[in-house]
Amino acid sequence: MANINNISISEAEFTGMQERATAFILERAFKDNKRFNNVEDIIKDKVTKDGLEKIFKLGNKQIFKFDLPVQSKTPEDTWLTTFYLQQKRLLKEFSGAEFTVFNRDGGFMKFISDLIKAKFGISRKDSWNPADIFLIKKVDVFRKKILKELEGPSGTQTIKELNAMMRSMFEKREVVGISLKKISGKQAQYEEINVNESFFKRIEYGSGEYDFTLSKIILKLNLKGDVFATQDTNIFLKDSARDIAKFQLKGNTTSRLANLKFEGTEIGAAAARLGKAPLNLVEKLSSMVDPQLYNSTTKANGNYPTNSDEFEKRQKEFSDMFERVVKSPLVKDIGIRTSKEFIFNMLKVFATNQSHIANIKLMQLYYVDRLMMLKPEVRNEYLTDLLFIAQKKGAKVFDFGPFGKLY
Repeated sequence: MANINNISISEAEFTGMQERATAFILERAFKDNKRFNNVEDIIKDKVTKDGLEKIFKLGNKQIFKFDLPVQSKTPEDTWLTTFYLQQKRLLKEFSGAEFTVFNRDGGFMKFISDLIKAKFGISRKDSWNPADIFLIKKVDVFRKKILKELEGPSGTQTIKELNAMMRSMFEKREVVGISLKKISGKQAQYEEINVNESFFKRIEYGSGEYDFTLSKIILKLNLKGDVFATQDTNIFLKDSARDIAKFQLKGNTTSRLANLKFEGTEIGAAAARLGKAPLNLVEKLSSMVDPQLYNSTTKANGNYPTNSDEFEKRQKEFSDMFERVVKSPLVKDIGIRTSKEFIFNMLKVFATNQSHIANIKLMQLYYVDRLMMLKPEVRNEYLTDLLFIAQKKGAKVFDFGPFGKLY
């Protein structure tokens, strides 16, 4: 839950409000030709202010109050600045575009989500294309065009065919999906992803900003009280100069037995989440380098010890993994040095009501151990590709849809 101006609201509800607000501001800027030269202009325009107040309302509670002067370092200041910088950047990027529809809920979003589920079995739209809103020239025209191109029973078309159409429409500024992040800098940044061949070539050849190597792995196995110091493991990637991103390996729930999730985060001032890598794609990518790294067996928590008795029966197996991992100069902050300490800590956590954390730590240990067995050049390419699928970039493992990233 988030707490905004002393009002509790779920993260999902608040994110939805943010995205609807961005779509509304863009509609005012593009369709209604309203120019906002600063944050204050947004509030001075009564139509825009009234619209934002309606969006940021939970029941009968007004979450944001858009009054002048805007108080600095308040939630209103933060988000008004984001909305202002977003529309300023997109007006520059899409100068002359004739968008008439600014869609977040229902409409084209529902249409494309339902379509990929029916045609390609993709149940979560964001695992194909993480666009939060769509900017569209004439919505009905492009729905009909897409449906005509994909005529026929399911299985007779491919996601590549849909993406080819979507890329063409994106480049013509007809249907443009935008992934939104809060703006943390003085200007909004914009990047087009999976839109043209030059992007795919840069991804394929690992040039410049797409050439990453393993920097370090933080795998803490020391205790804090009766539990491990942390529940997660973090894998850091760097470019030629510095760490640029990390993967957090953690259970997909923290209160019971769970499987691993792989979530990328940008390193830097923004510290923006880059997305979760779809697990079916992690499995497919892993099979290309080591079939045992992450597969239907090794990814399942039930195939790792869930209690002290099960751990003691497989104690040597996991102690050997620990012995290999602790010797690697790339694995940092383990907090213990001997297999005796490792066994003691595991048994202690298994004896608590947090035994599921011991289970997830063993899953992390197994993954890191297999990862470190890969040749460095193979490992670096694998982790780079893993970062790409978390961000829904490229076409090596899966043909992701085109979108603009605004951050």
